[in-house]
Amino acid sequence: MSILVLNKGLQTTVQDLGRTGYAHFGINRAGAMDPLALQVGNFLVGNPGGTVALEMCFPAPTLLFLAPALIALSGADFGAQIEGQNLPFHTPIWVDAGMELHFRYKQAGQYAYLSIQGGLDIPPWLNSRSTNLKAQWGGWQGRALLKGDVLPLAKSWPERIGRGLTIAKYHTLLREFYAPETPIRFVPGQHYPQLLPESRKALHAQAWRISNASDRMGYRLEGEGLTLSSNESLLSAGLTRGSIQLPPAGQPIVLMADHQTTGGYPLLGQVIQADWARLAQLGPGRSFYLQAVELAEAVSLYAEQGMFLRRLRAGCALGRLDRANTESKQRGIVFQIIFWVPARPFLGRGGQRPGARFPF
Repeated sequence: MSILVLNKGLQTTVQDLGRTGYAHFGINRAGAMDPLALQVGNFLVGNPGGTVALEMCFPAPTLLFLAPALIALSGADFGAQIEGQNLPFHTPIWVDAGMELHFRYKQAGQYAYLSIQGGLDIPPWLNSRSTNLKAQWGGWQGRALLKGDVLPLAKSWPERIGRGLTIAKYHTLLREFYAPETPIRFVPGQHYPQLLPESRKALHAQAWRISNASDRMGYRLEGEGLTLSSNESLLSAGLTRGSIQLPPAGQPIVLMADHQTTGGYPLLGQVIQADWARLAQLGPGRSFYLQAVELAEAVSLYAEQGMFLRRLRAGCALGRLDRANTESKQRGIVFQIIFWVPARPFLGRGGQRPGARFPF
């Protein structure tokens, strides 16, 4: 029960929500660049949110399913197709053995995720199955996927289900979490007050372009250079994802999933966790504005996102359809969520197969 990689794509890695508790050894968290999309895809196929999945960049891989599987695509839209049929994102999809998954064009976003019910049968490294590309450990042999790799599935289905390609009629709406016109919000950091007045104005007033030199380690920003009132040398300090550093050249760097664990550049702020997914999906060549917010607002926005995920997970666990509208009175944002979960037992060859659940 496995998936064969027919074409490796630009960079396809195995990722979950990352490993925690090892930063003091210099080992970063790694994990999905878009943790929101990863969790949504997993919930749609009945997995825990942190189940390991494939993270794909464009050009994306071509994959051959050697066994039946229930999958969901989330995050970026790369024009997925099976047997000439276009596949929607954020929707459960049943595929049979022998079907090939292709990605034809990049429509929106930077990182796409393929979640599979049960996940991949890959051993963990330091309590995570995420790929650490710098250390060359974790995930699939510590590297990006290559042509000819065979990825074992953790869940097996009867070999002769014969349902063909089947797409659920239900999906999850995530537009509000990825609104491109919303600034990337950050909580000011230790050295933010040291920005010269004109630099502080430029930080907020100009559109920052994500450099083509950006990667999973950090997004380098291009714009009018920033200057601090003090040029004193700093001791290295601990860093985390979302930290906004200011190197001597004056062009900020936002640390991403594969960030280093310490650094000595001035710290302008911390991108709020609720905006990690949106920033990740912008990618090189895209521009955005920065907006400083208070810590209380950052906590509130992250709580809203967490509420969305909890409701989605609950709807999936209950095995029913539900519709909910959650209105944020403080922000004036409406999230419309449609839940779907596999609930009807699959009646396989020879009668009901105990423990099997089929979505359609």
